[in-house]
Amino acid sequence: MSATLEDPDQTATAENQALVVAQPDTNPTVSTPTVDFAPHWLRTSATTTLLVAIAGTAFLYLANRPLWHTDLWDHLNYGNLILKTGTVPDVEPLMTMAAGVRMVNVAWLSQLGMAALNQNFGLTSLQFLSALLGAGSLFLVSRLALLRGQSAAAGILAGMVFLRLNFHELLVIRPQLAGLLLYCIVLYRVFQPLKFSRLTLVLFPLLFAVWANLHGSFALGLFLLAVSVAGRCGDVLIRSRSLNLSFADPEALRALLLLQLCAAAALLNPSGPAVYTEIFSVSQNPNVESMFEWSPLTLRSANGQWYAVAVLLAAFSLKITPRRIRCGEVLALVGTGLLAAWSARMLNWFAPVAGLVIGVHLTAGLRGLRTAVRVRTPSEPAVLWSIASVGLLWIVVAITPFGKHLLRGTTPDNSRLLSQQTPVRTVEFLNGLENIPRGIAFVPAEWSGYVMNRGPQAVRPLVNLHVHLMPEEIWKDYLRLIRGPSDWSSIMDEYGMNLAIVSKTEQPALVRKIRDSADWKAEYEDRQGVVFVRRRPV
Repeated sequence: MSATLEDPDQTATAENQALVVAQPDTNPTVSTPTVDFAPHWLRTSATTTLLVAIAGTAFLYLANRPLWHTDLWDHLNYGNLILKTGTVPDVEPLMTMAAGVRMVNVAWLSQLGMAALNQNFGLTSLQFLSALLGAGSLFLVSRLALLRGQSAAAGILAGMVFLRLNFHELLVIRPQLAGLLLYCIVLYRVFQPLKFSRLTLVLFPLLFAVWANLHGSFALGLFLLAVSVAGRCGDVLIRSRSLNLSFADPEALRALLLLQLCAAAALLNPSGPAVYTEIFSVSQNPNVESMFEWSPLTLRSANGQWYAVAVLLAAFSLKITPRRIRCGEVLALVGTGLLAAWSARMLNWFAPVAGLVIGVHLTAGLRGLRTAVRVRTPSEPAVLWSIASVGLLWIVVAITPFGKHLLRGTTPDNSRLLSQQTPVRTVEFLNGLENIPRGIAFVPAEWSGYVMNRGPQAVRPLVNLHVHLMPEEIWKDYLRLIRGPSDWSSIMDEYGMNLAIVSKTEQPALVRKIRDSADWKAEYEDRQGVVFVRRRPV
């Protein structure tokens, strides 16, 4: 028996045939050759152009969404500091109550890029960037499902599942979006039944070297590479029933080498090996447990319900599929699925895998229905479809706020750029104050990033959304304070708070308590919140 085996996915199946089978020429004396002088890499197909149109629609929607009011501003604040100082801080540099706390800023390069874009092109560039990352991830998932399933329906279904599971995460601008695109690139590569080339052994370590400076999700990329190793070994073991052949398989060994090179490349960052410990320490930080997006998924939440639907649909797809199921697919689906069940934040990484599995195998299982309703489209790549794709992309880019800014110099008002939850008028009032009360200020964690970015420098919030950097006792006091406890006044006295910016919708009990106190007065109020100032500063 040979020590090398044919790749399982190279076996021809009915599902791996072209979308349209060429009909025999009824007149052998007449030939109508198709001439296309463009090189192969410039040609694309009608189905790819269809996926470009779908991704372009998603891009246009995301590029016109207002900027969410939470994570973005904290990351911009750190990015502005890195731009100003030219160094990546190793201790918390912005929050007074966390001064001196060790900081491993894995996302420093993302923050730097976001701050540079904002300073040079304005907020519309951040809208554009986030939409590009989200739509690019959608296209890669859909395109991979199209290639694996040889069906436009597989690509469209995969994209629908991805969007439904990941919709909320795509609306929040943060470094995680850059990690998502790179994650989909790795997924695109390891799920393709192609052999690892020498170029892959060079480009992928470079990708991980960059990724480890953009976001901590590079660890999920390493997980996918590990899955590709285990999956290849499993596929060979199932076919050969030989452990020796499984462990000696050349493709598995190349995949293992690639995993090692990428894991080593991730060490090329300002913090070195500390990035690995930081990833695990953040998820285990007791402060993180209070954040809803880090909580386990439950059927009481919409995300939990859609997750359950996706799991059942994936299981059904694998049950009815006539295609060979690769071990790597199952391992990736189960692994990311368990992570998502453990923490809602991990749904972001389950969505691409679930979309791929459902798109490819459900359309294969329902091939009879798909054949009955599908519309035949030209399968031969042509340069005209490439031109159509580029034209679609140009149109959607030109009509985004950023495109209009570049082409016409117009910029939307803040009412269209910023979400309604952003405390714009509150910060405008603070900027108009001649004397900012001294000391630490109470500011909702969701607002503190915007207040620090656009408000007076004298306002020093108690906390921000980088909760893993806050001392546990301070974060617990903040959580008690937002609930409006009976001892709220003593907590504020302990921290020397003379200024309180309180959300009327999120902290109504605290608003009532402070409003009823004779020691405080409301200096400003709008539909969102109230600015209280202590009558006699402590």
